Amino acid sequence: MTRNSVKSAERVFQILEYFAHKREPARLSDVANSLAHPVSSVSALLKCMVDLGYMNFDDRTRRYMPAARIAHLGSWLNFDAYEQTSVLEAMYRLREAANESVVLATPTDIYLEYIDTLHGWEGINIRRGTRRLLVQSGTGWLFLARMDLAEALAIYRRTIEAGELRRDEFTETDFLKKLLEHREMDISFIHARELLRPTAHWGAAMISMIIPTPPGHRGLAMGVHGLSERLETKRAHVNQVLYAVAAELEEELSREAESKAASPAL
Repeated sequence: MTRNSVKSAERVFQILEYFAHKREPARLSDVANSLAHPVSSVSALLKCMVDLGYMNFDDRTRRYMPAARIAHLGSWLNFDAYEQTSVLEAMYRLREAANESVVLATPTDIYLEYIDTLHGWEGINIRRGTRRLLVQSGTGWLFLARMDLAEALAIYRRTIEAGELRRDEFTETDFLKKLLEHREMDISFIHARELLRPTAHWGAAMISMIIPTPPGHRGLAMGVHGLSERLETKRAHVNQVLYAVAAELEEELSREAESKAASPAL
């Protein structure tokens, strides 16, 4: 091993330690200046980390941020972190199979929040922390369709009261129709152009499915996001992979439950 390769390895860890200290996205110049390393060297390392999926790069802000895959490297040390072990592994399998961005979402009040995202290679990505209205997203309709009707209607009415949506543009009758449609679905396929509120990628679409979770865990859905035309051609394959992922997670949770039930009480 050459001295240069050792130096590069050292700088990778220094970059990660920099972000661990800052805990926020940073520009290339910020990282290089803070570590007192040549910009060209840091740039090459950051680009390599992006290519390998260990670093995210926001084209709009020109800032870097460590990806969830970094946390995944040590996530096996925490056996209770369901989202950072089993679910994250499933997300990577799904991204590899679909060759598109993959997101993990959960309902938060009247919103659907994207709590994790693995960027694809075609530039159509959703940033972690992005929120959409539950009543105006395919994934949200999946969650709402599985709630008690009174609870789902309460979310719709709070959305109207909050001024996020007008009753005349999306009536209660329209809402109930969407719920009925999604009660018959395991997987939702929605084009952004079908929704009332424009998204950052009007030509994009989402294929999503609610995934199994442990008792008491927050609801989770996994989705594949990309250009509508591409997802149309991949739809059957993505659906198949989503069903397989859900079955594997369900089986794993069942094994864990059986193991706990068989363990003697302390």
